[in-house]
Amino acid sequence: MVRVDHPDPAVWAHGVVAHDGSHAVYAVARLATSVAQVPGPVRLPGLASRRRYAVRPVAGVPEPATLQLAPPGWLADGGVTLGGAVLATVGLQVPALHPEQPILLELTATDG
Repeated sequence: MVRVDHPDPAVWAHGVVAHDGSHAVYAVARLATSVAQVPGPVRLPGLASRRRYAVRPVAGVPEPATLQLAPPGWLADGGVTLGGAVLATVGLQVPALHPEQPILLELTATDG
């Protein structure tokens, strides 16, 4: 289990990563109204830095209510593939969620 530090106290995130780094699931939630409508990128720590990961919303879970008319480009496209180091240091822009709304992200290593 990994905990995610985010500069916005209204954004809460954590995840679980497989011991071999092949798979992970993260939950990102907005707990309350925030000063910023769109939170900054959310870093996803605990991944293998040299691996690449396909990032997608967890299948079968309802889409969260958002403040945006359109989701971030990667989400509108059904996912994105990025390196573990990028996800851990730069992060991933999640949609601007309404308070008390989560988004669940599934990450799968694409390089064996």
